[in-house]
Amino acid sequence: MTRKVETVSFRLATPEDAHLPTYDNTKLVAYNTCPTWGVMTYAMHKKMSGAGRAMPLECGTAMHEVFAWVRLCTLFRQIQHNTAHGPFALDYATVAYNHHGRRLFGDKRHAEIGEQTKITGVNYKDWCKAGAIAVLETSGYYDDPSDKRRTLTNMIESALAYIDKWRWDDPVWMRDDNDPCGDVGIEIPFDIVVSIQGSEDSGQGVTWVKEFRYTGKIDGIHWHTPERKYIKLGENKTAARLNDAWSMAFSMASQVTGYCIAASVFTEGQVRNADVLGLTIPLPKSYDYGGIIREPVNRQDYHFEQWVTWALHTIEGYEAYDNNPHDAPKYTHSCSRYFRPCSLLAFCDSDRETQELTINEMVTEEWSPLHEKVEV
Repeated sequence: MTRKVETVSFRLATPEDAHLPTYDNTKLVAYNTCPTWGVMTYAMHKKMSGAGRAMPLECGTAMHEVFAWVRLCTLFRQIQHNTAHGPFALDYATVAYNHHGRRLFGDKRHAEIGEQTKITGVNYKDWCKAGAIAVLETSGYYDDPSDKRRTLTNMIESALAYIDKWRWDDPVWMRDDNDPCGDVGIEIPFDIVVSIQGSEDSGQGVTWVKEFRYTGKIDGIHWHTPERKYIKLGENKTAARLNDAWSMAFSMASQVTGYCIAASVFTEGQVRNADVLGLTIPLPKSYDYGGIIREPVNRQDYHFEQWVTWALHTIEGYEAYDNNPHDAPKYTHSCSRYFRPCSLLAFCDSDRETQELTINEMVTEEWSPLHEKVEV
């Protein structure tokens, strides 16, 4: 008997929704990469002890703080240039800069970044570059002798090149132009409830309901051009190499689709477009050829329908193997990913008794896109 989705609704989560299961794009993708990997890593939050630094994750986190800084500079510039504020435009811009800067970096670090930079109405690009360097230098990131690519020097060079090609004419979305402390489209954590109602092929109407929370963090929300033709998503990615295959991967990417849904709920508008911004670390010798890519993508109704089908299928897989990585399917084509063996390879290639012992020796490390970075 085939099930059919009848209606789907989305809304912001409330405290009363705390009991609902929570999923983010990373968790959903992990299950489809390999159910055993997904259940172990993102449902049970287990990882092998003694693992080294996760350099791609650390580097990406630090660079996303740079991307947030660039959007903060863009916000300052657009408010200062807003003639509707008259002689108070600079005051409005400064209030917004300080309020959202503290939200993004914390009081102490925001002050440290400010000490290393000076707000100037003459050359925003130079100010933005100086701040980007300060953001990286205060991020806590440090070089690893075993990784010659993701060095602080390479990251700074990539950040400066990114700013050189940044589009200042796409304003950061603001909920209210007259409220500098209101919601803006920079590093927006979201928590929405997805409610799916469906039926069996029995013609009896709605016979089942599935509800879950979908969480994540949106890098940026912008207006397209100063004329504000439509709202669009800004999604930043760092990579070792960018090419046509990289760009084409986002034409149907689940993350972009899900984030468009979340941005629509958050802005109370319709978000169907996104710019996927790729940046390589380190830069190639000529970054005009593959070092920086802005890939525009669009979402139609069928993309959103496909996302719901995919999310429902994946969540039911998690539920079927809840806390049971022993019996979860092993997708052996994923035993070697990113040119290295999966960390669970030894676990999967063991008998049940050995697997139980392995789990007892693993460490618990829970992660959520809603977790805040603690200021020290």
